[in-house]
Amino acid sequence: MSVNIYQNSSFSDTPFGLKLQQTITSSGSVTIPAGIQRVYAVCVGGGGGGGCAATATGAQGGGGGGFSAGWTFASNTCTVGAGGVGATSGSGSNGGGTIYGMVFAGGGNGGGSAGTNAGAGGGATTGATPSVNSTVSYTGAPAAGINVIGYGAGGSAGAAGTVVGIAGVSSSGGGAHTTVGGTGTQTGGAGGRGMIAGGGASVTTTGTATGGAGGTGDFFAGGAGSTGTGVLFGAGGGGGGLTGAGAAGSGRTGGTGGTGGGGGGAAPQSGTGGTGGNGVIYLYY
Repeated sequence: MSVNIYQNSSFSDTPFGLKLQQTITSSGSVTIPAGIQRVYAVCVGGGGGGGCAATATGAQGGGGGGFSAGWTFASNTCTVGAGGVGATSGSGSNGGGTIYGMVFAGGGNGGGSAGTNAGAGGGATTGATPSVNSTVSYTGAPAAGINVIGYGAGGSAGAAGTVVGIAGVSSSGGGAHTTVGGTGTQTGGAGGRGMIAGGGASVTTTGTATGGAGGTGDFFAGGAGSTGTGVLFGAGGGGGGLTGAGAAGSGRTGGTGGTGGGGGGAAPQSGTGGTGGNGVIYLYY
């Protein structure tokens, strides 16, 4: 015998069944219908801001915002994490955490200058700046080390090793070697792939400069890096977020991360890193 949960009185605390009922994009009050005691919440933290090269090298892209989901009591308030601010020199800001009831998602780490680690995905602490969030994701998955695929991917190494962002549910930003610069053709590392993607790295060169592309998300693409001859180009694109595409880098300005936690693209020297995408909350009941 089949049972229709939308009409079954046994599901009195979820009378509408498990459907997406609200998409919340800003902090504040939440209105839940009378009789709803529990909801299933999906939370995404803000993406990390892109770094900016302090010297004539490159900088790292910001990491994607963290992802978490689970059942929680119905709450009448929420916090949606803002995207981290892109840097004008050095490291971008970490994205803010998102919380609804008992479900929490950390923000992505901000990207730094070359020689540090690229911004790590939310829930990890291997980014260029110390994380203000938990060292594990809400699911209990441990923080990933440098260059490690994980729930929140660890940032790619800046001085050596891979420069492409590491894949994860929440991926890291693209890395940039300290040797990037000079007069040759240079291309920044792309942001990592993931459901929520990191931003691309930047380059600073008097030759042909192409910033790294933002990471490709499961639903939305990252933005292209800025390309041209000379130091006025080379910014990275923003990473794809859960709810929106990353913006392309423009000149020396990194692309903004896509809404839903995309990481901001990095900037070359004298530029401005891209701001990370704001977080989001989905409520099912």
